[in-house]
Amino acid sequence: MAAKPVISLFSGAMGLDLGLEQAGIETTLAIEIDKHCCSTIRQNRPQLDIWETDINTLTPEAILKRHNNPDEVYLMVGGPPCQSFSSGGKRAGLSDPRGNLIYVYLKLIEAIRPRYFALENVANIVTAAVKHRPIAERPGKNWNLSSYNGKSKSSGDDTALPMQADELSGTAIRQLIEDVRKLGYNFSFTVVDAADYGAAQHRFRFILLGSQRGSAPLLPHPTHGEHSEDGTPLRTVRDAIYDLRENPGAHSDYTPDVARYFALVPAGGNWRSLPRELQKEALGEAAFKAGGGKTGFYRRLGWDAPSPTITGRSNRKGSAMCHPEAVRPLSVRECARLQGFPDDWAFSGAMNQHYLQIGNAVPVPLGRAIGQAVLTADKQAKRKVSDFDVEAALAAAVRRLRASARNKRTKTKKKPEQPTLF
Repeated sequence: MAAKPVISLFSGAMGLDLGLEQAGIETTLAIEIDKHCCSTIRQNRPQLDIWETDINTLTPEAILKRHNNPDEVYLMVGGPPCQSFSSGGKRAGLSDPRGNLIYVYLKLIEAIRPRYFALENVANIVTAAVKHRPIAERPGKNWNLSSYNGKSKSSGDDTALPMQADELSGTAIRQLIEDVRKLGYNFSFTVVDAADYGAAQHRFRFILLGSQRGSAPLLPHPTHGEHSEDGTPLRTVRDAIYDLRENPGAHSDYTPDVARYFALVPAGGNWRSLPRELQKEALGEAAFKAGGGKTGFYRRLGWDAPSPTITGRSNRKGSAMCHPEAVRPLSVRECARLQGFPDDWAFSGAMNQHYLQIGNAVPVPLGRAIGQAVLTADKQAKRKVSDFDVEAALAAAVRRLRASARNKRTKTKKKPEQPTLF
């Protein structure tokens, strides 16, 4: 029996696809523009059909023609590049060409009409604006951005132009929801932490699931943490990588100057753990005076909690992922473990490409949860369609995102672990 057609777009290093595999759904076509990611896919899945191409050049006809049964694609999954909405990027929203790749993806869904689809993105999409205006260019010191009633108030006397409707927080997600409605699919969405599904890292993501028949898929109940049914603890850095201490594999290194500061940071600490007289010196004048908690600067992981979100550049002082004990960045294999990749999954390209592929991936356990959601919905496809409360889901997503931000600020004030160096 031929496999059900499952199309993966923006496949990257296949973190999402590996999770789908674990749930019992096998990708039949992977579409990815990055040559290093394509090489990784070919190395690990030589039998998989891979199209190394720009999604903007694709036609629905070409995709449908590729399948033996063009009448129905079972599932389409994709995580369009998310820099437009990321807190670490320029937050240009849907006005950014990368943000508009979401709409290229939606147009393919509209034309191909898969039975199910999944759209994955950064959690910050729920507070992003259609058009982002830098804070420094907004009127008033206390501008209130409301995504619910469309009204705003400002205080202060300045000459900045009033905020426009599409510059308000939350307008991007509302625009996206309206356009998904037009597809004619039943849909659901949520913001989740990958740690709740067994990843050994906190990684908040926005997941939107659609169904052409029956109720939209819903992510399963969390399997780990306080929200799990049986109270299974979150997986920790220790659970994931402790056995690699003596043989971590390839890793990048810090420059001697950067390593000197890291040696003074205990496990679970960051730049605030440095002696006060060294903090400005370590960060540099501009970074030290900049606002925000700067929690990623000179960050050393702790053993007994999930790691923060894995980044693609763990050797930078501003996005550090320092080992809990050794004065070095996490190794490639350690980063892969925290993302849920199996040890036999090989990454192609130079070491910096390995880090990027891993950092940009969907955690494998989260991909598994998405696959389970689709399979469960498929079994219940003949049931009466249940209503999905968009407003309640939006409010819950914003609360989850804000709670994660508060937790980050609180953790920086806790006393870090004492280091146990080799």
